[in-house]
Amino acid sequence: MTMIKINLQMEEPMKTAMLLCILFMFGSGLLALSSTTNTAIFSLDTVDPDITIHSPNGGEEWYIGDTNDILWSITESNLAPNSVNLWYNREGLDDVPLALGIENTGTWAWAMPDTLGSNYRIRIGSTDLFGNIALKSSAGTFTITYVPPDTTDGLTVDISNNVDAVISWQPVTQTIYGSPIVPDGYIVLYNETPYEDDDHFYYYLWDVTDATSFTHSGVARRRDQMYYRVVAYKDIDGRMAVILAGAKASSNTKLSFAEIKQAMQNATAGGEK
Repeated sequence: MTMIKINLQMEEPMKTAMLLCILFMFGSGLLALSSTTNTAIFSLDTVDPDITIHSPNGGEEWYIGDTNDILWSITESNLAPNSVNLWYNREGLDDVPLALGIENTGTWAWAMPDTLGSNYRIRIGSTDLFGNIALKSSAGTFTITYVPPDTTDGLTVDISNNVDAVISWQPVTQTIYGSPIVPDGYIVLYNETPYEDDDHFYYYLWDVTDATSFTHSGVARRRDQMYYRVVAYKDIDGRMAVILAGAKASSNTKLSFAEIKQAMQNATAGGEK
């Protein structure tokens, strides 16, 4: 009897030890299942890049044969590398690629195309690292045209007969870059006030295509003072002829030189080099 009692007393601590071991293993499993690991704090970018076009952004007159810089800036902290794309279009036609997948340098040298036009626009696109895409076009249209003739020299006015003003000038033989040119004609402009540098105060008088002089008949009898300018022009695509014909047909309406230049900008361009 004594031996049996002793054996029972020895089994009880073993049961206890086994129970504790099981509980410990189960608890360790629970701890493993419930453990967590936190990543570093990050932000999800949902905003498109902000593109600003500095040039050309409308109103520029660029010349065939030149190379001009397209200038832009992009506000975006997560801009993807080599993600800037440049295109141009004319008169709303399809975009023509200029440079695709370039760095955001803010400048790109563009050799002018050989097609005349007054309705060109630049388009710029970019993408950030989160897949946000931005596209921006020039705010207004710009013109690509031929290099214009140089200014007219040797302008004289003869009113010796006290009746007429005979306006004469030297022929223009070169462009503003010094390259040879033969103008298609000369526009004679007048002004009754001495605002020599303001195109808004000089009005169309006539255009001359076969000489370097023009007689303003009877003006010395009607006016106490008069100022003249003569501008050489090259009419590549016929737009100037249309504008000047309209001015002659509306002889009672003053057409300023500023309005002539604006009409050239607004006219539909056409023709190839």
